[in-house]
Amino acid sequence: MSKAFVLGHADAKRWVVHPPQDPYGDGYVYTIVTQLFDDGMIASTSAKMDGVFAGSQATTLSAFVQTLADDWRGWDGIRTWRALDHELALDARHDGRGHVSLGVTLRASVPSWDDTAWSARVVFVVEAGEEMTRLAVDLRQALRP
Repeated sequence: MSKAFVLGHADAKRWVVHPPQDPYGDGYVYTIVTQLFDDGMIASTSAKMDGVFAGSQATTLSAFVQTLADDWRGWDGIRTWRALDHELALDARHDGRGHVSLGVTLRASVPSWDDTAWSARVVFVVEAGEEMTRLAVDLRQALRP
């Protein structure tokens, strides 16, 4: 079993992703418990994600973060990823000077059409080269079933 992925530091803002669980035992959908901590705020939710049979794997969280690392020189606009029911969402912007602003948003585990659910968001600034590559590797290892 893999260990939790942590972006940030224990005494500062951080995003924690716990190892995936396969609630149906078939590999199609995984759930992860994920948490955000920042300035006294603690938010936690359970997110549903594509499993090992996600086609080309292009829709997985680890693949999304890997594309950010691969494109370390930059991109235009905002790139986004969402969990199946939108309980976890990431957005990324490259500043053109070697840094990525990575926004992590958590929502209550309610149907995606319920726009009254609580949400919490924290933005991390990550160096686009080695730091983003290390983040992608660490997240991929943590999300291995």
